[in-house]
Amino acid sequence: MKNKSIVTFYLVLMLFLLGSPMAFAGHGNGAMDGTGPMMNITTGTAVEISGMVISIGIPGAGMSIDTGNEIATVYGIGPQRYWDAMGVPRPEVGEEVTVSGYEVTLSDGTTRIIATSITIDGQTIDLRDTNTGVPLWRGGPNRPN
Repeated sequence: MKNKSIVTFYLVLMLFLLGSPMAFAGHGNGAMDGTGPMMNITTGTAVEISGMVISIGIPGAGMSIDTGNEIATVYGIGPQRYWDAMGVPRPEVGEEVTVSGYEVTLSDGTTRIIATSITIDGQTIDLRDTNTGVPLWRGGPNRPN
């Protein structure tokens, strides 16, 4: 009887420890309720930037573009696997690109330019849903990844 109680206790403990994080996770879909990005970027100011790529940082560090007048850093160009699935090479240093996106103000007061599409060598790759700003690489219906 005592062994059965101990086994039951450990089973309940394992279910709790394994199930709790999943109950609160957004499963990679943004906000804690899993409904999308932390903010709808389409509420920002629409921008278009053209110029030469001068640097591409580690993921999350952005891509810097020399427009001839300024250096603009663009974020959210998506993971390599998304570009591979779309059959378009990711931008590289020295290439000319045109980025469409939104300039948004984050909760800490900083501003960022978030890309919604990038045109490179005459090919345009859409990065986000035009209505919600949700990244297209997150998966879901009709999304490549």
